[in-house]
Amino acid sequence: MRPSKYLSRLRHKTNERHLKKLNNLAHEVSGLPWPDSDRIASFITIQCLNAWANFARAYFLSCTLSPWREKGLQITLNNSAIHTFDDAINAAVRKCKPWIPQQGSLKRRDEPAWHNPETLIKSCEEICCSNRTEIREALSGQTEVFDHLSTFRNFYAHRNDDTAVKAKQIARSYSISLRSHPSEILLTPAYERPQILILDWIDDIEAIVELLCE
Repeated sequence: MRPSKYLSRLRHKTNERHLKKLNNLAHEVSGLPWPDSDRIASFITIQCLNAWANFARAYFLSCTLSPWREKGLQITLNNSAIHTFDDAINAAVRKCKPWIPQQGSLKRRDEPAWHNPETLIKSCEEICCSNRTEIREALSGQTEVFDHLSTFRNFYAHRNDDTAVKAKQIARSYSISLRSHPSEILLTPAYERPQILILDWIDDIEAIVELLCE
C-alpha cells in the first residue's frame, strides 16, 4: 500500500478493498466442511493482519506528506529532521529497534513490526506528528484484536503444539471452549455476540482505521 496525501485513500484501500473482501469470505466460511473451513480461516487471519500492517506503515509514511484527514484537518510534523520516507523509517527503527545499525540503507526486514500498534504509536511520536495523541487514543481502546490476531497468525504459520496452546488460551477471553481447534474458535461467536469472532475482529480493525483517517 502506497502512502497518500489524502488519508481517505488509505481508508478506502484498507476497509473497502481488503477488509471487506475478508468480511465477505468470513460470512461464507461458516457453512463449509472441514478442512475447507480451516484453510479459509487461516487465509482470512493472515491476510487480515497483513492488511493492518500495510495500512499502519503507509499511514506512518503518509504523515511525512502533511496529509489531509477526511474531516478536513491536516497532519503536520514538528521534527525538522524528517524530510523523506527514508528519514521517517530511520526514525522508526531508531525508536523501536535501537540495536539495528543506522549505517547505510535499511532493508524492509530491519523495520519494526508494523502489525504491533505500539510501532505506529512510538514511530509517530518520534517524528512528532501533530495527531500523535489521537493515534495513541485510537490504538489504546479495550479491543485486544492485534495481540490475539497475531497469536492466531503465528499458529497458522507454524501449526505446532506451542502455538496451538497459545491460540486456545485466548478462547477464554471470549467464553469459547478451550478444547476447540483454533479455527473453530475463530468461527464461533463470542459470548452474547451475534457473529463469529473473526468478524468482530475485522470490524474492530475497520473502526480503528476509520478513527485514524477521519
